[in-house]
Amino acid sequence: MQLEDVKKLADLARIDMSDEEMTKIAKDFDPILAYVGQVQEALKLSEKISLENKKPENYFLHNVMREDVVANSRGEYTEKIIAEMPDTQDGFLKVKQIL
Repeated sequence: MQLEDVKKLADLARIDMSDEEMTKIAKDFDPILAYVGQVQEALKLSEKISLENKKPENYFLHNVMREDVVANSRGEYTEKIIAEMPDTQDGFLKVKQIL
């Protein structure tokens, strides 16, 4: 990486750096960028292998549906719910007014 590029990055990041620090960082950037390139290549390769191993039937999706059946009778839990509520009125749950 060139010293000019490091200066631009330091300006963008609003970091005050001496020329000595910029020179050192410029030397450190090359191995870091090479490593990032290797990681990107490995990811591309793994995606390619992953796509090659997938079979078309793995892409078939469908919803699993069931009949909507009422499992309890009306009012079965009403008394239990009202008993747990701190305030009720005429069989309804009473809450604080929000607006």
